[in-house]
Parts: sequence; C-alpha cells; structure tokens
Amino acid sequence: MSRRVAFIINSDSGAGRGQVRWFRLRDRFPVDGTESRVLFTSEPGAAVQLARDAAREYDAVVAVGGDGTVFEVASGLLLSGVAHPVLGIVPVGTGNDTARLCGIDSPVQGMEALHGTRSRRLDVVRIECQAPGAPVVRYSLLYGAVGLIGAVVKQTTPLVKKIFGQRLAYPVGAARAILSYRAPPMRVTCDGQTWEKRFLLVCASNAELSGGGMRLAPGARMDDGLLNLNVCEEVGRAAAIGLLWRISRGRQFSHPKLRYFTARKMTVESESPLEVQADGETIGHTPARIEVLPQGLEVLVP
Repeated sequence: MSRRVAFIINSDSGAGRGQVRWFRLRDRFPVDGTESRVLFTSEPGAAVQLARDAAREYDAVVAVGGDGTVFEVASGLLLSGVAHPVLGIVPVGTGNDTARLCGIDSPVQGMEALHGTRSRRLDVVRIECQAPGAPVVRYSLLYGAVGLIGAVVKQTTPLVKKIFGQRLAYPVGAARAILSYRAPPMRVTCDGQTWEKRFLLVCASNAELSGGGMRLAPGARMDDGLLNLNVCEEVGRAAAIGLLWRISRGRQFSHPKLRYFTARKMTVESESPLEVQADGETIGHTPARIEVLPQGLEVLVP
C-alpha cells in the first residue's frame, strides 16, 4: 500500500544509537513508491511540533525511537487538529513498550507495517498540566503520573540505560530514586472521590507495561476506555523498595498502602508544584488533570 509518510527520528534513542539504526533500516527497507520525508530531532519536546506540522501533509507520521519519541509524536498528531491522524512506530529505543503492546516486536516489523493495511485504534491519555507561563496539553499511550516516577525518570540516565540495558535500566533508576525521595502531600480526585495525604506515587495507566517491561498496571487494556490507577500512600524507604518491586511485577492487589482501581479521569493538586510525567518524559507540573480518550488514535500494526 502506498502512503505519504513522514519519519521522525530521535538520534539519541537507544542510548545514542537511534540514528545509526535508522540508516541501517532505511537501506534494508526502502519505502518504494511512497512519498516520504525524514526529520531528525535530539532535543526534548521538538518532535511534538515536527509531528504537528507533518500531520497536515502526510498520511502517517512514524516515530523512530523509544517510548518517549512515540509519546511526543502522538502528542503532535493529536494537537494538529487533523480529523484522523495515523501513527507508525519503528522501535529503536531503550524501552519500547508501546510498540510491543501493538505487536511490533522489532524495527523490521515496524517498517513492514508501513506497507500494510492493518491498523488498531487505541485509547489515549489526555494530560493537562502547567508549564512556565502557560498550561500545556499532551497525549500519552502508556501513562500519566505524579510522584516518585519523576525521580525515577531523572535517575534513569543515558549512562544507566547504556550499562543496564532495556530490562534493568528503569528498575535501577527506581532503586536510586527511592534513596532520596520523600512523598509530598497531594489532593487526588478520581471520578468524584477525593483523598488528601502524602502520596509516594499517583499513576494513571493506559497499558499493562511501561518502563521497559515493568508490569505497572496488570489487566490494563489500551482499548477499554478506562485508566488503571495506582494510588500509593507514603511508606518508609525500605518498605518503598519492596512496594515498588511488587508494583513493577504486577502484584499490588493486597498492599494496605496501595489502591489499584479503574477510573476515567483523575486530578492531582498540591501546594507546591510537583512534576508531571508521561511515558518517561517530564511535561510540566501540578495541578494536573488526566483523562482517557477512548480510541483516540489509529496506529499502524503488522
């Protein structure tokens, strides 16, 4: 099938190997008979605007990178105002959970999907929060969160990713983060129910996996119109390590300090601004509103 395609390549994905991987793929799988454009970005946030512009000119916009690149491209597509934006994914990052959940297990499969006719409509997480000087809206496919995840993102540095690889980078980052993190007070409201406490983590997931394969939301589906929420109260550091391990393994159903349930929207407020994360990227600070948009984006699949 011939379609006009724009590729957005994150040169820094996969611990800095994204651009090299792209050139190898381009030579093996040329997009014959297809009008295409290749755009490179290595600056955080830049892919949002690139995708926003490309959505108006091309039939599909392809994220070549990891989950952070997919998040930025998806956000750009949905901010473009185009009636039926289409996302392609070529996974060359450290954590490729979005691709894996879409049945794209390799960069080769991602390239092959561009020639086919199959697609899947996925729910999208709409996140509205604050950035310096103005509110910001972004769209994620995996999760939106406030709390410990922000520290985990900072501690999962490019060096950690390079040394520990896809499976261990984020668990190692989490262990490093817990050593210095203190749970802040928050006001959390989910579908009309409100809690005011110190929370270690507040996370709304659209998918079962994130963070390079961590099973943060067991049973979550990307097409059920629901968010799966982890709302975790403050615990001591030793207990936090054990609790985070349980969460990452999908075993959070019986812990007294953790609520795990489904909802369609959530708000998080705090006296001091707290960072808001989406799919491994920091996008702003609280107050934040997180809600699900059922079947909000079409994704090309093998």
